[in-house]
Amino acid sequence: MKKFLIAAIATTVASTAHAGSLNLDLRADYNSTTYTDSSQKDFTKFYFKTGRLDYQGKANDDLSFRVRLAFNKDATRLYTDSAQTAVEYAFLTHKMSEYFSLSAGRFNTEFGGFEGATSGADLYLTSQFYTRKGPNGNLAAGVFGTADLLYMTGVKGTFTFGDQSIHVLGTNEKFKEAATPMDQNQSMYGAIWRGAFMEKALMTNLSYHTMNGPADGDTNQFMAAGVMWNSKPVMVSLDYLMSEFKEDASGDKDTVTSIVAKFAYSGWEQWTPRLEVVSSEEKLETAGTVTNKFMGYGAVLEYKPYTDVNFRYHLAYNYQKEELDAGGDDPVSQEIVLGARLMADFLK
Repeated sequence: MKKFLIAAIATTVASTAHAGSLNLDLRADYNSTTYTDSSQKDFTKFYFKTGRLDYQGKANDDLSFRVRLAFNKDATRLYTDSAQTAVEYAFLTHKMSEYFSLSAGRFNTEFGGFEGATSGADLYLTSQFYTRKGPNGNLAAGVFGTADLLYMTGVKGTFTFGDQSIHVLGTNEKFKEAATPMDQNQSMYGAIWRGAFMEKALMTNLSYHTMNGPADGDTNQFMAAGVMWNSKPVMVSLDYLMSEFKEDASGDKDTVTSIVAKFAYSGWEQWTPRLEVVSSEEKLETAGTVTNKFMGYGAVLEYKPYTDVNFRYHLAYNYQKEELDAGGDDPVSQEIVLGARLMADFLK
């Protein structure tokens, strides 16, 4: 009997050791946002900024997989890929050689520069390119942003050469994801280059994505160019982001461009201050010529009480102002965020 128990325990331990990782990523916030000269209403709430379970494992040395479910997102099923919107990741990756791997399923589209590559649990002030929102509400409906296209279903090839990587992908179109009856017959395509230099202290991020619009001939183009200096204790990043919708019938364009700058100092043992600046412009032509400008500033202080656990408290203040082309008072939003974030592996 003792031998049986010892064998069972050993088997369980061995199975757990090869079971991969099952992470809980949880960020809960208190958010108080006030608006001035805006159509939006003030609010105060407690909510889950991030809430997801993330499982990663391997079938063998060359075949890995990942599934991530977000319980703070809509569970509506998309008709094109038959998955719920709460499914952020559900893909497998086949490492075919030392230099090339192929992924299939729902994955990260490598969209939106360094801002898009940042975990949502680590975002405070976000650009208009990311959310398509400003102090006066939603931006033009025809222009897409990072939050719309960060997780899509398709195939992605990754070429890796030392500290350089190139991603080439094709996914479903966003316009047709929830369409019924389904009429998806085109794809979104993307090419992304990421490089690291000077022992990975200097990093670059260039990307181009393109996708058809709602009508035949309409097109969407997305470009990102970013650079990051990350040599402890200083991190500085700069992104230029552009989203363009072109209407084929008229030739008119709607564009949203954002410049995102971030600075962080991690030289203190438990405290990390961050400064963030966002400058954006929305230029509309398809429904009348309008140009709206945005300016945002953010200050963040993070506190990590433990060195061996991925846990922190954070306090953030964000200020954004919109300059309306139509004139009148400029809408302003001010946001105070107080919360905590934990990432922990259930299998450890």
